Amino acid sequence: MSETSAEKKPEHRFGDVGRDLGLLSPQQIEEALQKQQALRGSSAKSRMGEVLIMMNVLSVEQVKKILSEQRKRRQADAEAVLPMERFGDYKLLAKLGEGGMGAVYKAQEVLANRLVALKVLRKNLAGNKGFVERFEREAKLAGSLNHPNIVTCHVAGMVHGIQFLAMEFVEGETLTARLRRNGGKLPEKEALSIVRDVARGLGHAHAAGIVHRDIKPDNILLGKDGSVKLSDFGTAKSFLNEDSLSQTGQVIGTPNYISPEQVRADKNIDHRADLYSLGGTLYHVLIGRLPFHAPSVMQIMRAHLEEELENPQDVNPDLSDGAVQIVVKLMAKSPDSRYQSAKELVEDIDAVIGGTAPRYASLAENESSIRPPKRRRKKKAQAAGCMSVVLIFIGALAFSYAGTLFI
Repeated sequence: MSETSAEKKPEHRFGDVGRDLGLLSPQQIEEALQKQQALRGSSAKSRMGEVLIMMNVLSVEQVKKILSEQRKRRQADAEAVLPMERFGDYKLLAKLGEGGMGAVYKAQEVLANRLVALKVLRKNLAGNKGFVERFEREAKLAGSLNHPNIVTCHVAGMVHGIQFLAMEFVEGETLTARLRRNGGKLPEKEALSIVRDVARGLGHAHAAGIVHRDIKPDNILLGKDGSVKLSDFGTAKSFLNEDSLSQTGQVIGTPNYISPEQVRADKNIDHRADLYSLGGTLYHVLIGRLPFHAPSVMQIMRAHLEEELENPQDVNPDLSDGAVQIVVKLMAKSPDSRYQSAKELVEDIDAVIGGTAPRYASLAENESSIRPPKRRRKKKAQAAGCMSVVLIFIGALAFSYAGTLFI
């Protein structure tokens, strides 16, 4: 198939799929697109499904139905035929995924005779400065890192005016896919082991002055050989280079896992933002629930600033105190109250897996995005009640004693 014929393939956009299923009218789609554009103007990106829920046009279940059908259609296209068999020095074998910036292919680098994951920027984005800069930033930052827990960037280049990035191919699945296969959550030790390996990769990136800024299950790859690798440095920045810092007012990150300082669009965000997002990921993996799920993106982001999450032990009482202490520490609202390095986190996870108490996980109450467990709150309330009874009793005795002095 030629490139021209491939470009005519349907994109299976959310609105189009919803219309095909009889859930949306053309007018509703147009109004939702206008609402989505207005939200983007406020620096917050909302997905079409979220916008339609906010507008009370669709229910959550209807959005899930459309997304499921959308995935099926796109997967069918991916498994059908490739847009071309050859891209420069690479033979395309299968499409692994597709997003707003472009597509990722499983490919064979002919000269080196090795498998790679080939990320190709959409041809129509070649003149878009923002997308090109993001693509080049990923190539530069990921290419500067060499660690067993980070996906290796082999080479970046351009073929017929289209930019590409050839990366290490990981035979396996994303953490998101692993969760889907396992009922939404993982056993404690497996979850801690995965997060520990991600923290090791982050520690290497942080030491090089790089903040990932989009830690989430989709960006964690789990190899069939047991390896754990962090991917997608497209939104990463170097905090050692002032020119690469984000402008104040620009929100970058995935809402469900974003740190409070990213929500505020603070300019001098550092490595501790990644640790908060890794904590949100661990929270999700331990109990099978997204941190701060809400109907709209703005509500989710506001929750990271102002609200508290249910304690993991209230959802899964079998979780160890040590594991919960780690996730509570990671999700502290203030960067100063979190782990101060990935190395501290790795040491604490090793301790908990080994059956001992974490060393760095102490945290004062009300400093985290996670509230204390119910049993502790209950004991605290009981203690307060007992103290009240004691004070009343002492007061009664004092009053009785004082009364005897005047008889």
